[in-house]
Amino acid sequence: MDEQFGLDTVAAEQAVVSVFEQIVAVLARRADAAIDDAALLRLANTLFTAFARAGEDGLTAEQIRAACAAFPDEVIENRLGVLRKLGAIQPAFDKPYQREYRASFTSYVSMLFVQRMLARGGQSELHQLLTMEKLRLEGGQGTAEEALEVVVGITTALRLLVAELVALTVGGTVEALRERAPLLWNAKSLIDQASAVHEILLEFWPELSRMCGELRSAIAAYEDASTNASARLMTAAGTTRALNLLPPEMWRRFARRATVDELAAVLADQIFDAPSPWHDVADLTEVVAGRPQPTSSRLTPPRSRVPDGDEQPSHERSDAEAERLVGVAEEVLGGADSVAVEQLLAGTDWVTARRVLADLVAASNNDQLGYRLTWSGPVQVRVGSVPSWLTPGVFERERRLA
Repeated sequence: MDEQFGLDTVAAEQAVVSVFEQIVAVLARRADAAIDDAALLRLANTLFTAFARAGEDGLTAEQIRAACAAFPDEVIENRLGVLRKLGAIQPAFDKPYQREYRASFTSYVSMLFVQRMLARGGQSELHQLLTMEKLRLEGGQGTAEEALEVVVGITTALRLLVAELVALTVGGTVEALRERAPLLWNAKSLIDQASAVHEILLEFWPELSRMCGELRSAIAAYEDASTNASARLMTAAGTTRALNLLPPEMWRRFARRATVDELAAVLADQIFDAPSPWHDVADLTEVVAGRPQPTSSRLTPPRSRVPDGDEQPSHERSDAEAERLVGVAEEVLGGADSVAVEQLLAGTDWVTARRVLADLVAASNNDQLGYRLTWSGPVQVRVGSVPSWLTPGVFERERRLA
């Protein structure tokens, strides 16, 4: 009997190992190494797509190479050897000298699972686990051994989650914490689910009260850790969304990882005052280094509602500014209803062009004046022209002024 039990145990363990080999096959560079190149993951995805189209007939080695022709031959050969060894690709028919292979469903599903894990940090899997365990244990279904397995598994997962969040919140950078923000998604829902499973366990298996106490402790620790992590993210975000106030590490990370198209997209539909070529780099660096540092604790001093002796009331200053903007707008329109921004800036130096653009933007933003400045199309790079960066735009009159 003992010998038979031992053989059954070994067979069960071997089955688990077999499935695990299929799971890690798509992520292995060799039989004992994990992928560290995104191209290999794309190759695996291309390969499984080809097998799906082939259907039950499978693919030969030549057809596999043709489907993955976009990748180097040595990479394809290495991948085929790994997938065959770990069982992600298996012979389609049990016969000598067969040439067709079929793909393992388990291997493909594991790749989808890993991709979701990378995107969401594993928290969604914990949500699903709690949902399934709650359904499995409701009404006292299951054995005491199964209940013990559930409480140990959930407690371990929450403790690991808490340890990671605490490390990121206390000792990590804001950027690292922001990357792992999926661990905080729907935190309250996860806490409620874990608490519901805890109540079921304690109701139907009171002998697990000690383990349930550890589960309660893990749930409370996750609640505290998620609250503290969220508070740090909110503090780092501040009250503004100005791009020049983003953390420096975010800019550096974006510049390192972005493609050429993503970098170019930053300038889309933007017009800005680039440094003039006659400005010395050392002077610019000195100006930036000597800029005043903003302090959040400084408050604006109170001002009297009664204007000073020679100070104009605010509405008079607004009227004077509006009249000046109307004069500028009518001058650039010259009696027409619209004029192209490029036409206005042609032949002018950048200092004058900048002043004109500032006035046109101010006139467009004043809802009472009846002018509109609209932009269209991508940024144009015009080497040797002024301005050298230009977005096509039109300044127009929305309605005739009385």
